[in-house]
Amino acid sequence: MDLGKFLELARGYGWQGTALWAVLLAQALLWVGLVRLHLTLSREEAPWEEAVGKIRSALLRKLNGAEEIEELKVHRYAPSVDRLIALHFSEEKSDLMTRFLLFRWKVKECLRPHWIQWGHLIIGYGGVVWFLYGLRLDIGTEVLKRTPVDPRLLWVWLGYAMVLAWKLVRLQGNLERVQRSLLMPRRDE
Repeated sequence: MDLGKFLELARGYGWQGTALWAVLLAQALLWVGLVRLHLTLSREEAPWEEAVGKIRSALLRKLNGAEEIEELKVHRYAPSVDRLIALHFSEEKSDLMTRFLLFRWKVKECLRPHWIQWGHLIIGYGGVVWFLYGLRLDIGTEVLKRTPVDPRLLWVWLGYAMVLAWKLVRLQGNLERVQRSLLMPRRDE
């Protein structure tokens, strides 16, 4: 990255130079938002096989099952899994369909903030690309290469945003596995 080239562009192009500063700020905000989303998703990662196995084991065992259920109540996996387990124990007296609907709602409630944050980032990405397209028409793309506002950096950002979307979908699938193991535990799942 050539910071001197960027500073020269920002000084020499008048209002386009000011727009370059705005693009730089917007790109920095996009990267910060992406890192924040990555960190919140990494907190949601649980040892899924262990969590599902312990839940099935505690709910299916006749011998020592009560001890495992008590251990399950205090064990911490990930915030979303812990919310599902707490909901299971608070609603275990209600019928299966009611619990199923509550679990579906709780899974969506756990994922909604992440999807909203991801959606805001994608909208911001679209705004930055639109702004860069306008600057490209005014000053050209070649002068922006190898500067902090290089449009190619946005491709890297978009690629990792898509990886995070895939992680969100995988998180939903794993939460549904936990939901199934809490509602209808089977030995061979």
